[in-house]
Amino acid sequence: MDKTFRQKIIAYFTGVAKKNKLMKYPCLAGMSVVLCFYYMCKHFLTNGKRYASMFFVAVFFMSSCSFSFAVFAERTGFTSAQETYSAVVETSDVSLAVVEPVNPEVEEILEERNVVSEHEEEVETYTLDDLLEHHEHDHGVEQFEGYAEPETGAEFTFDHSDWRLVLINKQHPIPEDYDFKLGTFTSGMRCDERVIEDLLLMMQAAKQDGLNLVVRSPYRTSDHQEDNFNDRIKSYMRQGLSYMDAYKATSRVITVPGCSEHEVGLALDITSDTFIPLKQGFADTEEGKWLEEHCHEYGFILRYPSGKEYITGIEYEPWHFRYVGREAATIMKEENLCLEEFWDKYL
Repeated sequence: MDKTFRQKIIAYFTGVAKKNKLMKYPCLAGMSVVLCFYYMCKHFLTNGKRYASMFFVAVFFMSSCSFSFAVFAERTGFTSAQETYSAVVETSDVSLAVVEPVNPEVEEILEERNVVSEHEEEVETYTLDDLLEHHEHDHGVEQFEGYAEPETGAEFTFDHSDWRLVLINKQHPIPEDYDFKLGTFTSGMRCDERVIEDLLLMMQAAKQDGLNLVVRSPYRTSDHQEDNFNDRIKSYMRQGLSYMDAYKATSRVITVPGCSEHEVGLALDITSDTFIPLKQGFADTEEGKWLEEHCHEYGFILRYPSGKEYITGIEYEPWHFRYVGREAATIMKEENLCLEEFWDKYL
């Protein structure tokens, strides 16, 4: 009977060891290495189909997941707008949240924007009078000075550690060491307490122009953000989307939990007393136009502007405002930059 490979290897090394006693231990080690390599190769050959399947599943997940790196996503070929931005992506220190391609059915549902989750429907709204009532009760009546325009020609330097400029998106989750203190308004309306004065100033200025702004969806806990995200996925799935398509669609209209500016109290959804829902039609209202024109004067930016979706990874949201400070907000307004572009250019 022919010897097996294992038997041949053992016989060979045993023979060498018998001829030379000094080779006993080297032969034992060599025999162990050869046999180990032999059985590993035999295992992979025997289970080749299984490992191939695992490899293709991993590749599919990386190409489909919204957490994929922006450069990887860009190379899959999305839109001409993204291609024109490729040079910036390749040389930038900032990972940009690129919009992923979805099928036409998902695009149609996103355009309708008629999906509202049960948690979104329960959100309360807060007028200027609501906020002032609580603020004046706790702090007394304050006379705010109003907007002070930054000095013309002044040169500003910005720092990565500035809490106002923290970059939070799909590729940049909330830093573990990020610290902030919440200021609480009536009925539990909360945001970073350092934002409150400029928020009230902005709402007062709008009211002086005959406009009544309404705040909704200020600070959210991580659990609340996760509920919103999961509810939206379920809503899309009820419309016939697969889980993967529903996840992709949701990540374009609701930030992934742990990556939302609402979770650190720097973001606020603002509409008006005559246009409450969070819909793109708010941009055509007088309040929406006023905010887009004047929010930078009080340190706020329109976080997800139209035409920047391929950079921010989020659909146009004319109601979502983020505090960054007056100097940075003014520069972003003048140069038409979103926060990711500002980081790439100034930080």
